[in-house]
Parts: sequence; structure tokens; C-alpha cells
Amino acid sequence: MRKTMRTIFLTVSTLLLFACQENETAKNNITSKKDTLVYAQSADPKTLDPQDSTEQYSQTITTNLYDRLVEINELTGEVVPGLGDSWKMLDENTILIHLNPKATFSNGEPLTSEDVQFSLERAKTLPKVAHLYKLIEKIEPVDKSTVKITTSEPFAPLLNHLSHKSAAILNKKAYLENPEKYFENPIGTGPYKLKEWKIGDRIVLEAVPTYFKGEPKIKNIVVRGIPEENSRVIGLETGELDVFSGVESIARKTIESSDKLQLLEKPSTSTAYIGMNNQKGVLKDPEVRKAIAMGIDKDAIIEALLMGSAQRADQFLAPPVFGHSDNLPIIEYDPEGAKKIIEEKGLTGTNIVIATSNSTLRQQMCEIVQAQLKEIGINLSIESLEWGAFLNSTGNGLTDMFIMGWGPSTYDGDYGFYPNFHSSQIGGAGNRTYYNSPQMDQLLDAAKKEMNQEKRKKLYEEVGTLLTVDVPVIPLYYSNTSIGSHKNIENLEATSYPLFYKYEFK
Repeated sequence: MRKTMRTIFLTVSTLLLFACQENETAKNNITSKKDTLVYAQSADPKTLDPQDSTEQYSQTITTNLYDRLVEINELTGEVVPGLGDSWKMLDENTILIHLNPKATFSNGEPLTSEDVQFSLERAKTLPKVAHLYKLIEKIEPVDKSTVKITTSEPFAPLLNHLSHKSAAILNKKAYLENPEKYFENPIGTGPYKLKEWKIGDRIVLEAVPTYFKGEPKIKNIVVRGIPEENSRVIGLETGELDVFSGVESIARKTIESSDKLQLLEKPSTSTAYIGMNNQKGVLKDPEVRKAIAMGIDKDAIIEALLMGSAQRADQFLAPPVFGHSDNLPIIEYDPEGAKKIIEEKGLTGTNIVIATSNSTLRQQMCEIVQAQLKEIGINLSIESLEWGAFLNSTGNGLTDMFIMGWGPSTYDGDYGFYPNFHSSQIGGAGNRTYYNSPQMDQLLDAAKKEMNQEKRKKLYEEVGTLLTVDVPVIPLYYSNTSIGSHKNIENLEATSYPLFYKYEFK
């Protein structure tokens, strides 16, 4: 009997021990649930001032620190509510916007119409984005939660422009208290706030629990700039990275062959293109620019480097953008015709320099273009620059040619064409080809004010036709938005600007 009781006691003790161990394990699993997501992109952000940047790597961060009155749903291209809960056009020059009463800044202060007025008036003064808001005449607080915006003329893309990342709303009080230091620790209404920035290494964001669209599921976001695609895909495989944007050829094969990784992809608004400085040397001649365009085999680039995953571009606006047209003339690949033009002008052996950022893919593209232009009599040298140096060089007109991309996040042709081809935007504001055409200026000014969408579209067809004649740029292909990640992340979408607050670990 004593032996039986001892056996029962030992059995019960063992079961209790196992139960305690299982409870402790479960507790540890809960407390150690992953709360940090590491996201990689091709380059580091340059600024946290949303109104002093139009480059995507900085906007990846500012999108999550700040909100705008309205947003663009990237999956549909539609304008949807943001900080503006609802709006009403009072007439073709006036819009009334009601603010979401739940919206607060990361320091706990409520959003007010004065913050909106201050932020948009500031955006109007900054050269890189002022053109987006140039027709806004007055921004008036009606009450604490209502703002009235009046334009000097009908302004067709107004709502689309208010979705631009530079229309981010700042905290007026905090900014005025210390404007020099504001962007070192910015205060926005977004789902995250800045926790740490080690320049050249990483930027860390921390969730704002009181975010008006709902508390983010993941507490910390680490964003790293990693230019080498091979390094990004290795980081994903080893678990050092959770997500990265800009999946190219090397990564595509690896991700698609892995049962732990996933590739999300959709057509974007972005066009990869070669720009030519219209004010430098032989490139002043539109016939030479046309010959260079005729000498580039875009299909060969797509097949060799993009595994056929991109669509060849024959115009500057990508298909999802309003103003894209299927009725434009195109410049066909014709190396013999291109060679003849170069020979007739006595330019065989001409030396030209093309600049690129330190992206592996774009360096490889330059090498293919270099070989192709050699066949028509142009000697192309390649200059590879760090992203910030590249922007500075192209913005200041120091390069002959360059390769980059442009994607109008507003999904409207005005933001596709105006900053790149209007003479008022020459330089760092966007027009890096230094293209100057009074006819182009007239068309773009008219399209900005035309409220009839069909007439606007016709004006943009004229813009596209003129670009085919003057050839300031050579569109190469329409990019896809491509995201690589582990399969343990939910609510991830192929968007150009990651919405981290939606993401969740399984």
C-alpha cells in the first residue's frame, strides 16, 4: 500500500512538474513574441522633413511618421480619407475639409485646423514641392476641426496633391518652439515616432499606441539602407531581415524557390528612364537625343536583367497614372538609323558620361546601354555615385546623362509631368534634364487648371507627343512594386510606401 501511494505521489508530482514547465514555456513564448520588424530598402533616408524631399527612401519613413488630409489607396489609385474625415467642394475653387476628431500627435496633443494651415503654408514655400500647391490661395481654419482651402483658379488635381507625402501635417506649436531641431525628433500624427537614427546604419521607429486608425501590431520598425541586392536577399534568408522592397532578378529566383519566403508584386506608377541634359554639349541637339533613344534596345535590358518581369515603356507616364495614353507616337529601336544620324553629324566617337546611383541593377543597365551605344558610335563612360551625391550631381546639371525612376504617388499626370518638364522646376526640384520649352510650359499650366477630365487627358496626350519630338528623356520600362518577405507576416501588401501599422507577425 505504502509503495502504491509512493508511486501515485511520484506520478502526480511529475505531472505537476511538467504542467508547471509547460505553463512557464507558454508564458515565455507570449512574453518573447517578436515585436521588431526589420525592413530594408536600397538607400538610406536623407531627411525627416516631409516637405523638403521627393525621394522615396526618405518618404518611406515620413509616410509612417506623419499623416495627410487625404491618402491614395495604392491598390485602387483612389483618394481616400486620411486626417480629413470628409470633404465637400463648395465651388470649383473652394473645398471644405472636416478633420477626424480622434487624430492626435505623438506627444498627445490634438490635431487642429491651425496645424493644417501652418503645414500647407510651409509646404508652399519650399522649392522642391511648392509647385504642388502653387494654386492654393488661402488656407483658413473655420473652427478647430474644419479647414477651408481656396484656390486662385480651378485646380483639377487638388485632392491628389493633398495626398502627396509633402502634404504631411506638422505640429505647429512644437515646430515654432524649436524649428531648427524639430526634424531631429519630429512630432506627427502617424502610427510611429522616431526612436533612434544611426545615420548610415539604421533608423528605428516606435509604435504610437494612440494612433487614430488603431494601435500598430508591431512595436518597433528598423529600416536599413542596403544597396546590394545580394546582401538584401541573404539577409532575408538568414532572418536578419523580415521584409525588403525592390526585388530584382537575383532575389526573385531565391524567393520563388523558398517555402519560407514570399514575393508580392503589382504594377506601380514608376517609370525607369534615362535623362539627358538638354543644355550640355552634343545633347543640346534633339536629333542626337533621338539617335541615342533609337540605339537603346529596351527589350534586351528587360530580358537580361529583369527576367521579363517589367513592361517596356514607350512614354513617361506609367499605365496606372491619369494622363497615360495608348495613342502616342513612339521611338522604335533602330540602331542602323541611329548610327546614320551620328555619322552624318560627324559625331562618331563622341564621349558622353552617364551617372547612376550605387544600385547594382542600374549599374548593370548602364553597362548594357554602354555596349549598345558603342554600336552607333557613342562612347559612354559610367559614373557610379552614392544616392545623395547622385541627387546633388543631377540636380545641379553636372551630368551628361543619368538613369533613375519617377513614380507620381498622387496617381495624377500633373505630378508626373510638371516637376520633370516644366521650366520652373529646372534643377533639384525635378527637371534634372534642364529641359526648357515654352510650349511644354503652356500645356502643363493649362492641364493643371482644366476641370474637364477628358480635356485634361487630351492636353496630356499633347504633352506626351511633344516629349517624343524633343526627347529630353528615354523611358525604359514600367517598374513593378515588388516586396520580398517571410511568410510569417500578415497584412503585407505590395505598396510603394509600406504601411507598417497594418503588418502583424503570425
